[in-house]
Amino acid sequence: MSDVDEPADLASKTWTTRYRIAMGIGTGFLTALCFWLLFTGDATETWIGGVGLAALVAWVFVFRTLYRRGY
Repeated sequence: MSDVDEPADLASKTWTTRYRIAMGIGTGFLTALCFWLLFTGDATETWIGGVGLAALVAWVFVFRTLYRRGY
């Protein structure tokens, strides 16, 4: 029985689980900012918004991989 309880206990102590909500809020805010820059900015701000969105998409995939592996 203790083998079943240990993985759940260890998973709750990882940094991806501990900061998941805070990182979700931060990612959402940065996504809104990048979309705003993409559609309302001049040429430089449009590039910043586009590159920022690409970086955020990459971050989501990296975070999901880390979360699934238990980091």
